[in-house]
Amino acid sequence: MRISVVGRGRRVVGMVVAGVLAVGVVPAGAAAATEGLQWGKCAEESQAECAKLTVPLDWLKPSGVKTELLVARLPAKDQAHRLGVLAFNPGGPGGPGATAMATGAVGEVFSQLREKFDFVSWDPRGTGQSSDLDCGPVLRPGVPVFPKSKAEYDAMVKSSRATGEHCLKQHGDLMRNLDTRTAARDLDAFRAALGVDKLNYYGPSYGSFVGTVYAQLFPHRINRMVIDGILDHAAGSTGFMLTEARQMEYGFNKFAAWCKTAPDCALHGRDVGKVYDAVVRKADRKPLPGDSTTTINGDAIRMSLPVFLPAVGDYVTPWTALAKALVDAEKGDGSGFVGNSYVGDPGTTYAAVSCMDFPPEFTSYADAKARLALAKAVAPHVGAAVEGWAISAACAGWPIPPSNPWQPTPVKDAPPILIAGNTHDPSTPLESARGLQRQLRGSQLMITDVYGHTSWFNSDCARTEITKYLETGVMPLKHLICH
Repeated sequence: MRISVVGRGRRVVGMVVAGVLAVGVVPAGAAAATEGLQWGKCAEESQAECAKLTVPLDWLKPSGVKTELLVARLPAKDQAHRLGVLAFNPGGPGGPGATAMATGAVGEVFSQLREKFDFVSWDPRGTGQSSDLDCGPVLRPGVPVFPKSKAEYDAMVKSSRATGEHCLKQHGDLMRNLDTRTAARDLDAFRAALGVDKLNYYGPSYGSFVGTVYAQLFPHRINRMVIDGILDHAAGSTGFMLTEARQMEYGFNKFAAWCKTAPDCALHGRDVGKVYDAVVRKADRKPLPGDSTTTINGDAIRMSLPVFLPAVGDYVTPWTALAKALVDAEKGDGSGFVGNSYVGDPGTTYAAVSCMDFPPEFTSYADAKARLALAKAVAPHVGAAVEGWAISAACAGWPIPPSNPWQPTPVKDAPPILIAGNTHDPSTPLESARGLQRQLRGSQLMITDVYGHTSWFNSDCARTEITKYLETGVMPLKHLICH
């Protein structure tokens, strides 16, 4: 799923709002949620205002230990026709929305939505300047990601457990309070602190799941909501992995077809699938040099596909870089994959949240082996090299029981919710949008017939319809298909 549209280093999850920078000055002494927010400029050059929001560390103990969240807002450009507040979660897990907003990148990407809304977001706990976690890589280099034996499976489980236990020692109770239900409760505290009775909300990618859970918990606190690039929490770990694998294979074939006609593809005129398979086998036999501290094995190259293959409209199409990385790897140079693979990803929060909501459900090595075979059957080149498997591998031995495991997310009493999904989204497939629509009473699905992650970032038509709905409440025509 690489469910984020905000930068995490050089990775595709950060392909839309790339290169999120550190916020310079954050106002000190932000008041608690019930007391409002003390706003100040996020940084000298920033148009956004920032504040600190104090919330309970454990929402089951509201009078207990507190934690602080960085929040930010950008005033509506057209104040004379201002329509209220529009909350935004950039996805992830691990996308720091307030930090991204402070740099100005969010305002550019969502300029239409900013016209008549005060655009607001927050750094979810564990991200950005909200109790940031840094406990090492999600998938450690050298540890098997696609185990070929029980010994390799055991090594994968052991690494996951060690990462989780190490993080628990550093961050204690925070690690037990990072699931999406907690994020939704934090969002409602933010709503209260803003002094609004009902929220407007746009959530792309993993942000769609935050919105869905918010709608389930707080249906009467919603004015209008759009969720885009859907995760269906009822799919289960195997089901979601397989739907991703099918669409990622489609993306691989689309990349190969592009290389046949694109002069700037380093593999122009060659059999891309054959080259890719040969490079992976070569790196399986002997890891390639990456940089001064990194080597690149076959698993690292495989797990670069969910980074390189998804495209986000005009913002990022990293196929040129993938082709060059493969050509260089043929010559023994793996540097093109450094920082562009799930292997070695430093985003601890990504695993810490995912393990609470999307557990792997492994029963044994035989179970894992069977899933890998299923993925290879539906996706001959990609196999299980998708986000769903990355999460399962990272969480295989996680020491904290999932607090919100795979299950339906029925919503009955919320206003109509607009669901957007692409016919060929390799990160959050259209099947997920269809599955979720059946759980959200009164919702409407708008399909965008394009390749890429989320509708907003890949279609002018979708951007127009989403903006119109949020501003006016008028849903797109039923059965409309955007392009």
